[in-house]
This record gives sequence, structure tokens and C-alpha cells, in this order.
Amino acid sequence: NVKNSWSIQALFGSGVVKSKPAPWRSKEELTDLYYGLKIGYKLDFFDFFAGYSRIDQQNTDFLELGITREIPFGGIPDVTIGFSLGSEIIRRDNVDTEFSIVPGFNAGIILSDRLKLGLDYRRSIVFSDYNVRVNRFGLSLKADL
Repeated sequence: NVKNSWSIQALFGSGVVKSKPAPWRSKEELTDLYYGLKIGYKLDFFDFFAGYSRIDQQNTDFLELGITREIPFGGIPDVTIGFSLGSEIIRRDNVDTEFSIVPGFNAGIILSDRLKLGLDYRRSIVFSDYNVRVNRFGLSLKADL
């Protein structure tokens, strides 16, 4: 039985930004910690979400809209896998605002009726003059409201 509900998700992990030529005039690849928050609404089998994440050390903000589909994994109780597709606006220090398409993958363990702990991977395919790629891998904690 699928119920319609709101959720909130906190994210924390590692963000790798690759850029050629590097607009920050140093390395072409930087790895730093990121954090974020998503607000979602489950409608039938899909989660629609709006999110914000940030890489502080690079002064980079991500605003994202997307959709996620999660399914049980191989008959294992309380384990899910999911796929997501979104679009985001990226604002980096001293660089114009950029647009990206963001496919992603996640796996989670259901802790209770309202809580899920998960692993999350997202790759931002950025439309930019700098040939930018952003990979984020981290932990998430999702609470149904």
C-alpha cells in the first residue's frame, strides 16, 4: 500500500568537482565535504523533491528539482534501491551560474516506519564553458513527516 506523504532528507558526504580549464586557477579537480537538504512529496510510486546542497570550501551552491523511484531490493526486507533524475542550478564563486542534469542512484535501509538511512550518489552533468563534472557520494537520513 503506497501512501502519499511529505518527507525531509539530510545529506552529507564528499563532493568532487572536475573542471577544464580550472576557473579557480589552481587544481583541475577538488574534493571537499558537502551537505544538503531535500524536501519531497511521495505521489504513488515516485518521490518529487526540491533540494539544496553546498560545498563550503569551494563556495558552491546547488539548487535541485527532481524525481526518485525507489523499489525493494531482491526480496530483502527493509532494503531499497532507487534511481533519480533531476536538474539543478549551480552557483560557484567567481563563475557564472550553470545548469546541469543530475542522474543518481541510492540504496537504503528502512530503520522504522518513518526513518531510512541510505547511501547516495549523484553526478552533475554541467552545461558550461569549463567542461565541469560534479560527483557527490554520501550518507542520507530520510524522515517521513
